[in-house]
Amino acid sequence: MSRSARFITLTKELNRLKKQFLPKINPTGIYSDRQLALTIAYRVLAHAEIEAYLEDRVKQLAIDAKRDWDNQDKTSRTLLSLLAFSGEMMDVPPDTLSPVRGSKIVALERIKIDKKIDSAINCFIRTINQNHGVKEANILSLLLPIGIDSDDLDSALLADLNTFGEQRGLVAHSSATSYRTRQPPDPADELNRVQQITQGLLQIDELINTLI
Repeated sequence: MSRSARFITLTKELNRLKKQFLPKINPTGIYSDRQLALTIAYRVLAHAEIEAYLEDRVKQLAIDAKRDWDNQDKTSRTLLSLLAFSGEMMDVPPDTLSPVRGSKIVALERIKIDKKIDSAINCFIRTINQNHGVKEANILSLLLPIGIDSDDLDSALLADLNTFGEQRGLVAHSSATSYRTRQPPDPADELNRVQQITQGLLQIDELINTLI
C-alpha cells in the first residue's frame, strides 16, 4: 500500500533533521560538547515531527468523516469510533418530545444524531489540540477514536514510543548538566530509535489509509 503524503513529508523532515543535527557516527563513541548538544536538539525536534504527523493524520480523518456524514449521510468506522470513544453518555430515547407540565424540554443534544456527532468531533479535536506527547496513552487517545483496532497496534512500537517520550521529557524538563551527567546522548542510538519508530509508524500509516 502506498504511503500517505503526510508520511512522506515526515520522512523528509526527519532526514533533514538527521543531516542538520546528527554528527557522523564515531565508532569510539566520543563526541564534542557541541555534537552532543546537537544530538539532543535532534531528539527534541524529531519527537515534535512524529507528534505532529500523528495529530495531523487523525485530525484530517475525523474531519473527512464529518464531511462525509454532512454531505452524504455516510457512516464509517471512524465516525462510529468517534462516537464510541467520545466520553459522551449514550442516552436512551425520551418518552416524549412534547414538554409535559413540570418537566424540562428535552435538549437537542440528547436526541439529535447530528448534535451527538458534532459533540464527538469537537471532543476529539480538543483531545488533539491538548495532546503533548507520543507515549502509549497519547497514541491510544489519538488512534482508537478514529477506528484503529487495538489488536493492530504493535506492542513493540508502543514500547519504543514510551521510551522516546521519556527520553524527550528528560531533556525538555532537566538542565543540560543533569541529563548529560546521568546519560549522555549517543547519536547512533538516537538515529536507530527514530528509524525504528518511523518503520513502525509506516504500519500505522497503512492502517489509517484503510479507513479513508
